[in-house]
Amino acid sequence: MHYCFHHIPKTGGSSLRIRLEDRADKKQISKLDYAVGHNTTMRTPGTHFVWLRHPLHRDISQFNYDNGKGEAEAKTFDEHCRRLAGNFMTLWLYKNYLLCDPNDDIERKYEAVRHALQTKFKKVFCIENFEQSWNTVADILNLDREPRLNTNRSNEDYKKYADKNNLSKEFIAWHKNYNHYDFQLYQEFSA
Repeated sequence: MHYCFHHIPKTGGSSLRIRLEDRADKKQISKLDYAVGHNTTMRTPGTHFVWLRHPLHRDISQFNYDNGKGEAEAKTFDEHCRRLAGNFMTLWLYKNYLLCDPNDDIERKYEAVRHALQTKFKKVFCIENFEQSWNTVADILNLDREPRLNTNRSNEDYKKYADKNNLSKEFIAWHKNYNHYDFQLYQEFSA
């Protein structure tokens, strides 16, 4: 394995997979040369990359996806978020990428994830700049940047139940505070 793309849910992994598979089908890269998905870990050999997403936007996307499948924690986004642990990206990377004990305290998790983002990944991308990050990935892997397939499947795959424009300022402030470790990571690494 030469390249490892760890996929935090709702951060563009499906879009990346579609583009890489297209380039593999065109014989620009072997499917044996890369891994992309939720199950890649720090132990997966190769050069590692990851995408982060604005925590509120990630949570909205996850809620819409889960709600469409009938798996949301509650009927409203507000109530759904209040039932969750918060700091999804921090918790995800700690447990699923670093393979650490999910019972550790959140400060330890945050510090370990922050250190991993600094040292384990060649590049931490921001999904809001996906097209520019695709250029970087294509250049590193020596792939054609074009054609740019329309890889954002959310409009076809699930209905939008929650939208940032329908959230109160109070809820947005609560969400930012409740997910402050994710916001800290996002602000530090998405610049």
